[in-house]
Amino acid sequence: MRTFELEDVIRLLRSKVKQAGGQTAWAKKTGINRATLSRVLHGHRQPTKAILRALNLRIVFVDPPKYSN
Repeated sequence: MRTFELEDVIRLLRSKVKQAGGQTAWAKKTGINRATLSRVLHGHRQPTKAILRALNLRIVFVDPPKYSN
C-alpha cells in the first residue's frame, strides 16, 4: 500500500485536471462541483471524499512505526 500526504494528493489532482483539459472538464467528467474543486486546488479546503474517490484513493489510518532508542 502506498501512502500519500496531502501535498501528494493535490499534486495528483492537479495532474488529472491538466490531463482532462482544465477544472471545468475534470469536474464534468467526474461529477465533482467545480467550485469545490477550485477551493481544494487553491488550498482553501481539504479534498472531499468524492474527489478522493474520483482519484481512486481512500482514507486509511496507519499506526506509525515505533522507534526504539
